[in-house]
Amino acid sequence: GYGFSKDYNAPRGHMNALKDIRNTLRTGAPQEKGKGPMPATCWTCKSPDVPRLMNEVGVEEFYKGKWFDKGEEIVNTIGCADCHDEKDMSLTITRPALIEAFERQGKDITKATHQEMRTLVCAQCHVEYYFKGKGKYLTFPWDEGTTVEDMERYYDNMNFKDWTHKISRAPMLKAQHPGYELFQQGIHGQRGVSCADCHMPYKTEGGVKVTDHQIQSPLANINNACQVCHRESEATL
Repeated sequence: GYGFSKDYNAPRGHMNALKDIRNTLRTGAPQEKGKGPMPATCWTCKSPDVPRLMNEVGVEEFYKGKWFDKGEEIVNTIGCADCHDEKDMSLTITRPALIEAFERQGKDITKATHQEMRTLVCAQCHVEYYFKGKGKYLTFPWDEGTTVEDMERYYDNMNFKDWTHKISRAPMLKAQHPGYELFQQGIHGQRGVSCADCHMPYKTEGGVKVTDHQIQSPLANINNACQVCHRESEATL
């Protein structure tokens, strides 16, 4: 009864984001009888072409369209411009939903430190979200906080459901991928470690310190990702 039941494959990384969303059965097939394909909002985290289109047509107008309306405009997979300013390569937020979620909590995301930005650029996409109203406006349910109880209370207050179970008729919620929210509550988030510290650890190339843009599990690079702080052996970790 829900789109994810039609097709659910293992993630293959940023390089395959566009290919995978085009090939999945979830975006093209009708989600319910009498309803059309998924909205253009589904493109939001898949390409640096999205912020360009939002600047051209407006954020609200971009979300309103159907998924197939924007396909010919979205050709570049997730890349540098999703996280970096094109002029000076500083970390930047390119997706309005994160900025808006901070504003509703009374926070100014422009005041974030560089270390915080090393997590927030990931939080643009690796979060729980929903499509609000008929315009399918991308929204993060953080107004009450970012724990699972906070987000459930937010949804309860607005009587929102992702779908209705076809047999029991129970209203259902589906947590998308609340990586940022879970990370914040863990010991690494509490100690000020960033997503990039573990998934994009520092390395040296030609005498220059850079982050490893392979973007992978820390367990694939324990020496740089874990043993900078944890002194146990690789086998123990």
